[in-house]
Amino acid sequence: MKIRPFALSALALVLASCDKAKNLADTAAKTVKQELASAGKSSESTADPELMKLVDQNAEGVLFRKDLPFPSRVDVRIRRVDDLSVRMMQASEIGRQNGMVKGIREQVFKLERAGDQVRVTEERSEFSVPSVDDPEVTKKAENPLERIAHSNKPITFRKNSAKWRVENGGDFRSAVLEKELSPVFDTLLIEHALSPRPLWFGKRRMKPGDTLVVTGDQLPMLLVGGKGTFHLKYESIEPVAGHPCGVFSVTGDFSRKKFPDLAGNLTDEDVTIQSGRIWLSLLHPLILKEEFDTIQSFKSGGQGNLVGRAQGSVKRSVVREWKKM
Repeated sequence: MKIRPFALSALALVLASCDKAKNLADTAAKTVKQELASAGKSSESTADPELMKLVDQNAEGVLFRKDLPFPSRVDVRIRRVDDLSVRMMQASEIGRQNGMVKGIREQVFKLERAGDQVRVTEERSEFSVPSVDDPEVTKKAENPLERIAHSNKPITFRKNSAKWRVENGGDFRSAVLEKELSPVFDTLLIEHALSPRPLWFGKRRMKPGDTLVVTGDQLPMLLVGGKGTFHLKYESIEPVAGHPCGVFSVTGDFSRKKFPDLAGNLTDEDVTIQSGRIWLSLLHPLILKEEFDTIQSFKSGGQGNLVGRAQGSVKRSVVREWKKM
């Protein structure tokens, strides 16, 4: 069959269009992956100019301030992601189960503090595992570390004398959270940047390359309610959600007993930080971001109810977007 010149031209246009469409699709897919990879970094690229004016920096280095008044009205959005590869033993009414747990646990909380009133909202709690067909693809699964069912209903804690009580309770979840979190709520406020840390840097200025060992009586700078040793090396200034921070690389180890989380679990943990980075506020005694590659063993539960024991590798990322209101 003889193909006319105009038919060849049309065929070439069709093939070119197909190649262009394929390239556009590949580019779109690559762009989506890049956007997902950089989603956690977009809010950190630029520091708030007004906050940068408060940074105390000169030729000798930067000073981590603790002299500014801490605001009574603060909002913090916390995103925690744990990439787990651990061997777990679980206990339940039907007995004990052992096996490997590989997956990603993601939790997002919003905390709003106004004086002696704190509202806690669990915006998201998900657990995903690699697909059998494609390890790079994950699918949602039941969270083996979750004891209390996720709920988007806000819970308000109010301090009455020296005790924190749930103000809008009445259901089972509120009762459990009040029972487990009320005795340790002040610790949670420090851990999640709603209260300043009780111990912070002195008058020493830090410049890139400076090192610091935090242990013993200095531990409250970095660790609430535990023991351990942290080796820090100062790197640079980077913002977290616009807030200027000093960034340190970190290695070390620590342990804690019955340490609370916002979901109502109490955890015993022994952690070795093989490598990591930590972002410390330059304006207030706060830790706003952590990225740790760890080996750890832990058991999690609450009020004597064991959820599970586990040991293995955990890559952890915690970002606290801190705003003075």
